[in-house]
Amino acid sequence: MQIIQKGNKHTNFSGRGGHIPIAIVDHISGGTMSSMDSWFQSEGNTVSSAHFGVSKTGEIHQYVDITKMAWANGITVDSISKATASIVKEKSPTNPNKYTVSIEHEGTDGTLTEAQFTATVWLHKYISGEVKRLYGKPLVLDSKYVIGHFQVDPIRKPYCPGVKFPWERLYAALKNEEVKDLKVDKADTVVNGLKLPEGSVLIEGRTYVPLAAIGKAIGAQVSWDNETKTATIITKA
Repeated sequence: MQIIQKGNKHTNFSGRGGHIPIAIVDHISGGTMSSMDSWFQSEGNTVSSAHFGVSKTGEIHQYVDITKMAWANGITVDSISKATASIVKEKSPTNPNKYTVSIEHEGTDGTLTEAQFTATVWLHKYISGEVKRLYGKPLVLDSKYVIGHFQVDPIRKPYCPGVKFPWERLYAALKNEEVKDLKVDKADTVVNGLKLPEGSVLIEGRTYVPLAAIGKAIGAQVSWDNETKTATIITKA
């Protein structure tokens, strides 16, 4: 997959102070990918940044180099005791920004499109590989070292990256050795005269539409079984 460089002279970052990145923190943007790009490139933004962003179409943007510290997960020393992530407590009193890599996801509640999920799995593994290349040891991709912002700062960010973020599915995917490098593009707005719902993507030349959108269109409910990885459309009798 391609990583598009989006950082500019206004993007916030600092040095890691000798710390090696050992954890990934997942976030939700609370808005669109374009607003995320604008904010992290804005001269008026003097408070935050992130290493990466993943769009609903599966596009990956990079704002800060992995060797640098992004301003995404910082908390005061007295707030570290309130964190629920064990790695944050173990690294106390170190600022979590020093040893984390941050990934923002376009959206509001943590729901990821299939293209977005595929891209973020690939990105997590890419980061682990880059950490190994740069520092000699890969970043471990399990529930201790891949965490949500709510686990770092449960007081100010209790819902980031969203209540619907697919944690179990992500951890299961990260256990696999490889992720297929799919060609993912944004689908045309209209296909064969039909307007496609938001989140539709083109993967390897085939158009995919969110199942939730199909269910809504026919007045049905869509349920997801995370254990069997199957979806069921329930129609009204």
